Amino acid sequence: MFELFISIIAALSLLALGIYAMAKKRTAANVILLVTVALLAGIEVLDQLSLQMFVDFTRVRPISMYMESFLSAAFLLLSFFHGRNKPFDAVSKLQLVLTAALAMFPITMLLIAGSDIYYAPDFPSERVLFLDNAGYWYYLGVMASFIGSLVNIEATLAATNGMARHRMKLEFFGIISLLAVLIFYYSQGLLYRTIDMDLVPVRSGVFIISAILMGYSQVFRGNDVRVSISRHVLYRSIVLLVVGVYLITLGLMGEGMRYFGDPFERDLGIVVAFVGGIFLLAILFSEKLRRRLRVFIQKHVYAGKHDYREEWTKFTSRLSACGTLPDVQEAVLTVYRETFGVAGASLYLLSKEEKRYVRTLEDAMSEAPVELHVSEELRAYFAERQRVLDLNDGEFRLSEHEQSILRHAGAWLIVPLISNKSIVGLVVLQKQLVLARLMYDDYDLMKVLARQSAQAITNLRLSEELMEMRAMAAVARISSFVIHDLKNLTTGLSLVVDNAEEHIGNPDFQQDAIATIRTTLIKMKGLMQRLRSIPEKHALMASVDDLDHLSREIVTELVKMRPGAHIEYDGSSVLARVDGEEIRKVIINLVQNALEASNEQGTVTIRTGKENGDACIRVSDTGCGMTEDFMKDHLFKPFRTTKGKGLGIGLYQCKQIVEAHGGTIAVKSEVNKGTEFAVFLPVTDTDP
Repeated sequence: MFELFISIIAALSLLALGIYAMAKKRTAANVILLVTVALLAGIEVLDQLSLQMFVDFTRVRPISMYMESFLSAAFLLLSFFHGRNKPFDAVSKLQLVLTAALAMFPITMLLIAGSDIYYAPDFPSERVLFLDNAGYWYYLGVMASFIGSLVNIEATLAATNGMARHRMKLEFFGIISLLAVLIFYYSQGLLYRTIDMDLVPVRSGVFIISAILMGYSQVFRGNDVRVSISRHVLYRSIVLLVVGVYLITLGLMGEGMRYFGDPFERDLGIVVAFVGGIFLLAILFSEKLRRRLRVFIQKHVYAGKHDYREEWTKFTSRLSACGTLPDVQEAVLTVYRETFGVAGASLYLLSKEEKRYVRTLEDAMSEAPVELHVSEELRAYFAERQRVLDLNDGEFRLSEHEQSILRHAGAWLIVPLISNKSIVGLVVLQKQLVLARLMYDDYDLMKVLARQSAQAITNLRLSEELMEMRAMAAVARISSFVIHDLKNLTTGLSLVVDNAEEHIGNPDFQQDAIATIRTTLIKMKGLMQRLRSIPEKHALMASVDDLDHLSREIVTELVKMRPGAHIEYDGSSVLARVDGEEIRKVIINLVQNALEASNEQGTVTIRTGKENGDACIRVSDTGCGMTEDFMKDHLFKPFRTTKGKGLGIGLYQCKQIVEAHGGTIAVKSEVNKGTEFAVFLPVTDTDP
């Protein structure tokens, strides 16, 4: 009865796992997982019942075999779907056909052979199933499907790294353990043409352990993130060596257990062996252990820590595959994290006005500041020494404010990205996952990668500026067509003026003149909507002005021009040194865009005041909003627009004007909910 109790616990554990996974998130992978564990639970209970004296073995065991035949297909499907975004993308048609044949083979054999799979002449006293030829081929198919599933699961796990592996590995260890114990259990059918059902308690114990591992992973870790990596042959060989030693030890242990007469001791020994295997897998896939192994090999095997040619070649290949600046930024941080084993990294690039460094990307370093204001002393240190700054060695002392910000972010090293004696960016690194003393080889490699990164970033930035210049040239070509249309319109107006002196008293002429003027105005308004001029940069006529007063005037004018528009204003007095006419263009453009985005049915709100020491103008709407991709890649660039009409020049012009005043413009938007633009300008306390 104790064995029956263990089997029931194992079955309930598996069912609870499948039901929880489905309740948490209904996906194809979780549906297949539920079906798989339900089949396992059914087989477990039925096999254990068949061992009990009060149950008719001949009625229970056939049901269990049919469930076994479907289990092969379930595990194959689970190995394709579990942990993969696109399950069959990397699988050829031939592989799919072979997999389908492998899944259907046990079912087909069982349907053909029926009761001729096995025979058990004296089952109550000798709980062994003897297999005939059909049974041998049946279990050969079952074993082959389990091994195929195991290969697929291992391939999925091998494609993860870092945090993704940490979150997924326990769940995969559980699935691997299920497959391993099933392979062990059914392997007797191939070796001895028998199935020893006295091993059912062993299987029950491993089922319980696997369910606990997978359940813990589902509840506390999850498996949403997937990262593709490549491995070094050296480390793979060491893993194979360790696994080989483990398997030899397991074989010796099995041979020794053969001499024990007590079945309980044998079962316990096998369970311990499987637990040891799970523990071994957990160690081998540990990020810290692999990092310690790498440090040990670098210290005791190689004369130099890094092969510069190999590292340079790998990084060059990775950069050549990048098509955009965000791709290059991601490649830079990934290389630094993988090469030096740091816990997190952030990348800062020099802003266009060359006053501050803006964080463009972070990897596991969310506490890093959004901007870094680098002092002239630190710039000079980087430019003259061209060294990596270690925040702990005291060679260069940062200001207390800089130290506070960087310490809060967990920063350890700052690597300057220098191109043509200009510091185009900074890479900020956190501590290593496994602390190892850095050598000159490490710092040299950091500087080599930094020079390569700086060159790639500079080239892409220059390419983007060239594209903007070409876009500006396109404006000139468009303008020539607009001038031609304006010439035609003015010709019609000039005819009206020329004939007015002679025919002004004629009522028919008056009606025709009014119609001509009205038509001309409509066409001119259409041209104005299709083109926004991009003014060339010129000196600002700056003076101290009240942004509240300026904004109120604009709102009053717009309300008169658009009587049906819903515009709300909430402002307080704030002084700034600005070119009033230029800032008027910015406010008008932002408000008109907000009205168009809201189809003049939503509400547009304008606020002015002082925020964080800056003069601020906020324009928000309840319109259609923008996607994150559009804001990241297209916003504030000429000829990029979400509107059906227009050239997308207005926001580009706004950004140019605001930056010319030494300010910034920011945006927050959500699709179908609205957008808010915020203009920040240096505040002044001087009364105009």
